[in-house]
Amino acid sequence: MHPIQNVVLAALWAVAAWRLPSAVRGAKQRSVWIAFASIAAANTLTHPAVKSPLNEVTGINNLATLASNLAGILGFSAFVQFVVSVARPRAIRSSRRLLTACGFVGAFALVFLFAITPRPRNVDNFFEAYTGRPLGTAYCCVFLGYVGVSTVIATCLFTGCSRHAGDPWLRAGLRLLGIGTAVGALYTTFGAARMLTRLAHQPFVVNDHTAAAVAHIIQDTAIALIVVGNSIPACGVLRRTLGDRRTLRRLRPLWSALTDAVPDVILEAPVPHCPRIRLLRQIIEIHDAMLILACYVPPRLRQQAHSRAAQVLQDEQARTTLAQALWLRAACETKRAGTQPSAHSVDEPTAHPEHFAFDFNFEVARLQQLCDAYNSPTAEAFAREHRLEHA
Repeated sequence: MHPIQNVVLAALWAVAAWRLPSAVRGAKQRSVWIAFASIAAANTLTHPAVKSPLNEVTGINNLATLASNLAGILGFSAFVQFVVSVARPRAIRSSRRLLTACGFVGAFALVFLFAITPRPRNVDNFFEAYTGRPLGTAYCCVFLGYVGVSTVIATCLFTGCSRHAGDPWLRAGLRLLGIGTAVGALYTTFGAARMLTRLAHQPFVVNDHTAAAVAHIIQDTAIALIVVGNSIPACGVLRRTLGDRRTLRRLRPLWSALTDAVPDVILEAPVPHCPRIRLLRQIIEIHDAMLILACYVPPRLRQQAHSRAAQVLQDEQARTTLAQALWLRAACETKRAGTQPSAHSVDEPTAHPEHFAFDFNFEVARLQQLCDAYNSPTAEAFAREHRLEHA
């Protein structure tokens, strides 16, 4: 086996192992795990270290080839079910029954043709040795036909789904998956054309050695593209998860300061494990605290905060953020001192609702700037002056 094929085989098993925990947790991910595990098993059964011992132990010539092809049918059936569940979730129930029935028919046809095909000895390449004969060609065409139809369906669904994917990582992954399945369809077309020309005793466009090498290259390329395409969306999720964890740590000082002054805003529900949900909860609690603390800021203090920010910064947006940080810090001091809310406080929006509703990243960036401003020397000095003024 070529070293590249060993790399592809290792990548298939790596993806199967990586997908196993999610397959255990959710039924939707089970089909994609079955697909990769079956395709990995199919490729493993073609490895000389597995194929020869299996044939010798069972005494059935070329049994490893049949087992590999049956695993391939199972894998592609599960793979198409996964694609349908992603692209056409409403059709998954009806399509699952149809795909299962087609898989059983294809597997039965393979077993039947394998049983009636004369196999006097074990051969290294079953397709090469028996495609010049009617029964051997029929066997190979059944397998290639099933794989070809599956890859064409997957290509159409992946291509259509990628046009509507909003996340760039998901869109790139779906496009690569579509390209990979399209290359897989090319592999089946190439193999079927070669077998039919051999059956008709007609010359192929290239000699047998070159054709076999080209077929292996196309097959390995298709599998590699599918593996990479399947991994790209997960990399995007990992990147977003790490980013959410960093944001949680960065906003923690602001959240701690505000909730220490207004502990009632902390939600009673258990803290979720998902970083994005934890971040959303943290942002909600920060905003609730700011709305309450705004009631402890009289108009004079708010004006002082804006005047101090104007002395320090020229940029209007940064000046507004700093002013909000100044009066927030002073309000925390007032709230902790037990002072009652100001009867003449002026409500000031603590966030831009249109941005918060439609641009999560904008609001996160704004709160990060507010957190930096809240813990700046300017805010500390402003709070100290406010504390001395009311001492």
